[in-house]
Amino acid sequence: MRHLLQIVFLTAVAVVLFASCKDDSTSVVSHPTDPERVPTMTTSDVQTIISDSGQTRYRIAAPLWNMFEEAKQPHWTFPKGVKCEELDNKFNPVTTIQCDSAYFDKDNALWSLVGNVRISNINNDLILTDELMWDQRTHRMYSDAFIHIEKQGRIIEGYGYESNERLTTYQLRQVEAIFPIDERRMPHPGSGNTPRRPMP
Repeated sequence: MRHLLQIVFLTAVAVVLFASCKDDSTSVVSHPTDPERVPTMTTSDVQTIISDSGQTRYRIAAPLWNMFEEAKQPHWTFPKGVKCEELDNKFNPVTTIQCDSAYFDKDNALWSLVGNVRISNINNDLILTDELMWDQRTHRMYSDAFIHIEKQGRIIEGYGYESNERLTTYQLRQVEAIFPIDERRMPHPGSGNTPRRPMP
């Protein structure tokens, strides 16, 4: 009789536990979200490496990185700015890009950089503008905004910029000014300030 009571007790406990587990498994409530507005993942204080064709090509640092992987057009946003470095085979930076905010179209590997865009390379060439597109597939940068270029001891300013991503070749469709660099009138190289667009 004692053994029978123990069996009955253990059976009752097992039923209670099974019922509890069953209740817990159905307590999850699905909450549909708009993938166009709600990021799949948000990360703060990011520092990461990105590969291209099996090679480590870029290093990215950003205060805030939103990934919209489930959107119709998957993309990333960097609302608080981003710093991106193109790396050589020895992981040394050859081009550095910084801006106030950025949007990356994943399908087309296309960056839209906005606000205090600053690009420099290992030759100390410098590009300052407010808007820039960067196509990683074609390794091309372009902008219709006012642009300031410091290269080979001179300054060139104008509109309609296009270059490769290492800034070794470029063209400017509408040149507004060309003059030698005068350190007294230039912003400090580390300031990140974009020269103001000249008044029409």
